[in-house]
Amino acid sequence: GGNPHGDVTSQLTADQMRSIGDAVRRCWTYDAAARDADSLRVLLEVTTDDTGTARLAKVAPEDMGRMSNPVFRAFAERAVRAVLSPQCANLPLPRAMLGQQRLLKFRFSP
Repeated sequence: GGNPHGDVTSQLTADQMRSIGDAVRRCWTYDAAARDADSLRVLLEVTTDDTGTARLAKVAPEDMGRMSNPVFRAFAERAVRAVLSPQCANLPLPRAMLGQQRLLKFRFSP
């Protein structure tokens, strides 16, 4: 990997993903009526700015095929909203990842 700009997707450790997930979960509105909601997981692609604040969030291509399932779709859309909500958009990124735009991928589960 001689080219530092080759891979914009920043690799997060399991602990870092967990702390981001915990931060975002506070803003996630739980749909108790959704069957199996607590067993759902969605892979999100989140673009953060140089302060670690989420600016864009979308379902990662790997999970787009599941968006035809209305239960999954509602779950995924809630997860995206949670990441972008003002209370939770400022993600707990490690200091080393601040200072430039980052593309993060993390799996969200309630």
